[in-house]
Amino acid sequence: MKAIFLSDIHLQDAHSEKTQAVLSFLNEKSAQFPHVFILGDLFDVWPGTSNFLVSTFKPVMEVFKALVQKGCQLHYIEGNHDFRLGKYFESELGVKVYTDSYEFVSNNKKIFLTHGDLGNPEEKSYRVLRKLLRAEWLHWMIKPVPKKWVYLLGQKTSQASRGYQTMTEDKKNCVRDIYRTTATQLFTQGYDVVVMGHTHIPDDFVAEVGNRKCRYLNTGDWVKNFTYLEFDGIEFYTKRHSIG
Repeated sequence: MKAIFLSDIHLQDAHSEKTQAVLSFLNEKSAQFPHVFILGDLFDVWPGTSNFLVSTFKPVMEVFKALVQKGCQLHYIEGNHDFRLGKYFESELGVKVYTDSYEFVSNNKKIFLTHGDLGNPEEKSYRVLRKLLRAEWLHWMIKPVPKKWVYLLGQKTSQASRGYQTMTEDKKNCVRDIYRTTATQLFTQGYDVVVMGHTHIPDDFVAEVGNRKCRYLNTGDWVKNFTYLEFDGIEFYTKRHSIG
């Protein structure tokens, strides 16, 4: 299976130079790779699918639908900035949506994919917040609130949480080690390859588990690094887009 993997693009609109570059990239790569995996946070804010968001990002939705109609299998694992994608993405666009993770086997390797926002077990308060933001009762309560207001509030929250933009090298190394440890725990559960995003830190780490050589990769981001992964059915390769 040939595929590409990308995450943490954080699109803020449908018409910027960056958005156009991402859409062109997807069109170009989907001709070479029949599977495209988005590992969350494609959008800077998507707090549940609404008519407002679908209209705001209409050019993106149109490209998604066109890719699927051309035969591309588009997979979307929800992130911490984009969740509750719902039936619209699956029924109207044909995108395969996964709430938490996805796994598959290729070349006798068991491969585990997830956004990565649950990759740090010490972030207990975030885990509580994550459940709250996805809770059905919460979205029922805010149903009368105009969706544009919800989106604007989400934007302010997103801007306040951009720790990855000011992370020191020591902090990056600490985060990298935490995620490598989490990946190693997944290796002991039988996975040969673990792919995550979320940290905005590209990584490629190999560990020996028993008689297996296991590998953890992080897709990085399209905020500073503009990295993504290519998979030829046997090996993964970290690539960098020219926009960066």
